[in-house]
Amino acid sequence: MIPRTELAGLLRNRLGDYLSNEKLDELATEILSLEGGWEELDVTHKEMGYSMSVNCTDICWLANQVDHGAVIRMCRKKPAESGH
Repeated sequence: MIPRTELAGLLRNRLGDYLSNEKLDELATEILSLEGGWEELDVTHKEMGYSMSVNCTDICWLANQVDHGAVIRMCRKKPAESGH
C-alpha cells in the first residue's frame, strides 16, 4: 500500500504534537498490518457507480473530482473467502 517510512512521516506531520514517536511508530506498524485484508479500488470501476452520464458529476462529489483530474485512491476490506 504505502511504504512504512512515508506512513510514519505522514503520521508525524499530522499527529506529532499529540503522540510520542513511539506511539506513532506503533500506529504505523498497526496500520500496515491491515494491508493483507485490504484491496485498492479503481474509482471508475462499475462497482463504484461512476459512469459517464449527463449529470453524474453534478450529483456526485467523487465523480466530479475524478472528472476534474483528481487522483483518488480508495481501499476496501477484502471480501471474506467462502468455504465452498
